[in-house]
Amino acid sequence: MGEGRAAIVATQRSADGSAVGWSVSGGISGRVLATLCIAASAALALPAGTADAKPKETLSQAKAKLTKLNSQVDHQDNVYNKAKSQWEAADKRLKALNSSVKQQRQSWADLRVRVAQMAASAYKDGSNGADIPTLVSAKDPQTVLDQMSAFAQVSKNRSTELTQFLNAAQLLQRQEAQAKQAATDLAQKKNAALAEKKKIEKSIEQQKALIKKLGPAADTGGGDDGGPVSSSCGSYSGSATGKARTVLVWAYSKCGIPYLYGGTGPRYDCSGLTMKAYAAAGVSIPRVVPDQYNATSRVSRANLSPGDLVFFDNLGHVGIYVGGGKFIHSPHTGSFVKIDSLSNPWYSSHYVGAGAL
Repeated sequence: MGEGRAAIVATQRSADGSAVGWSVSGGISGRVLATLCIAASAALALPAGTADAKPKETLSQAKAKLTKLNSQVDHQDNVYNKAKSQWEAADKRLKALNSSVKQQRQSWADLRVRVAQMAASAYKDGSNGADIPTLVSAKDPQTVLDQMSAFAQVSKNRSTELTQFLNAAQLLQRQEAQAKQAATDLAQKKNAALAEKKKIEKSIEQQKALIKKLGPAADTGGGDDGGPVSSSCGSYSGSATGKARTVLVWAYSKCGIPYLYGGTGPRYDCSGLTMKAYAAAGVSIPRVVPDQYNATSRVSRANLSPGDLVFFDNLGHVGIYVGGGKFIHSPHTGSFVKIDSLSNPWYSSHYVGAGAL
């Protein structure tokens, strides 16, 4: 080594054939350092995780996802409809109780006037009625009931007016307590329904996004081959008679109307359509699918008659049998009231049973 203590540099070839060097002491030369910095910058500029990128969802995968979501929303719709029905029933009960309380309070007020007149007469003739003015001046039934001993004293003569006044106070107190409890119950039912509404609307937003992505391929229902079905059903011309015919004529008149969760008209969900169809024939059936199933008598698939209800997907969905192996229903978000086939692969594999009234 003729250079004595001069730095000894070892060289090797880089990937592109150029020489790079490291000093024997282990330090990196300026040229090498610059090269490494450039390489590091280039590496950072590359898309991260290219090799691990999530594969794009296929059409069949998206359709399967939508089908599963449609089923989920069907069941959510039943829960929401049940909660909403309970809310409406609680509201109706509270209104009836408030009306009754109003009438009873007026009756109690009228009796107070009569008892006051009786008290005035007792005072004038000096009879035993000194405590009556205190009683009739009470502004609420509880105050009256708290003075039962006074009533016992003045009621020795078995006065009809006093007895009625006391009974009215007791009845009014009970009704006011019932109305208060009904108001609490209504608030709970309303909150439950609104919570279910929030859940189903979140799912429906997911449905809409998938429907937009899939386009015409979104509707997996259809005829025997699962293909698309026209939004026009024509008019019913089958063999049904009596109420069954009325049910089907009404249902056919709704063909092409878009689905709406919770809908009972002018747009419908599945059980809203069946409930209103039967109502058109003067028949009352429950609001939600499981209750409609329980309210009907079981019919074998071989003995189906036009007008019978057909149930699917673990009682998540319902339609009306029209004959010839077909049924009319309101399927799901993005679809409309239409006729489908029981031999359609999805409906066939998710068939639960049928019911007749």
